[in-house]
Amino acid sequence: MSFGKLVLEGFNLIADHQPFEQLVFSGGGIRCFWYGGFLEAVRFPLSLDPQRISGVSGGALSAACFIADRGRSLLQNMGDAFDRTDYNLNALSDKDGNGLTPHQRIYREVVERTIDESAEQAIAAGPDFQILLAYPPSTRLPKWSTIPLTTAYIADLKIRSTPYLKFTRWAGLTSELVDAKKAAGDGKLVDLICNAAVIPPVFNLQGWNGKKVVDGGLACKAPMPEPDEGRTLIMLTRQFRNKPKHPSRVYAEVSHETPADKLDFTNRTELEQTWQMGCQDGKTFLEAEGYSQP
Repeated sequence: MSFGKLVLEGFNLIADHQPFEQLVFSGGGIRCFWYGGFLEAVRFPLSLDPQRISGVSGGALSAACFIADRGRSLLQNMGDAFDRTDYNLNALSDKDGNGLTPHQRIYREVVERTIDESAEQAIAAGPDFQILLAYPPSTRLPKWSTIPLTTAYIADLKIRSTPYLKFTRWAGLTSELVDAKKAAGDGKLVDLICNAAVIPPVFNLQGWNGKKVVDGGLACKAPMPEPDEGRTLIMLTRQFRNKPKHPSRVYAEVSHETPADKLDFTNRTELEQTWQMGCQDGKTFLEAEGYSQP
């Protein structure tokens, strides 16, 4: 779907260039580097200064980097990590204690390097910020109870093709928005961001406040902030056929599939190409609606 057609869904909202009071980051793994480029292109022309921000899965890290102005640092740190990685599987063994892949270990290392103490302080002093966490239906075998959830998730995306999922909730998944601004003030934001991106059953489930959690993207691809008030820009790293029309919401989705695969942690070039794709999509977004560009 082109941006010209896409933006028409919220045309009355942005035709007069009114500000966005809320910003929503969907998930998408490495596809989330599209956000860095997109926001680099639109942040100042749109005068983005939202009062509330929400994120899910990899979008939680992107949102944190937006608030703390760490987008370019994240790109550098993740690219450096990819340069040191030449495999996506641990030879079918949990050799580093982080599941069948090196992703959890690498992701945490990059998050720790990027969201340092000064970044946490900036986030703690910034706008309201919430991250969606999801809880598996079973507390006895939480990791393996997510297998039917994954099946329901894939079916929902194929059949309903909307950011707002139902099938996984019918399968017993629950979720909640966590105050990430408070977590930053408490020095716990890195843990929260890493918990938000636990993809079962390949990754090992960690925990938040004594509960096992899984990737919030299994529950909702675009969680609205609480309270949900004002104009909202919802950014998506995949295209959906069915996006609910709402007078206060504008959806900005990728123009086509990103170069970077969701879980390929070995290709720096595709990571950087995804960022550049975001830049171009951002410029197209602005041009379609007559915003001035720097």
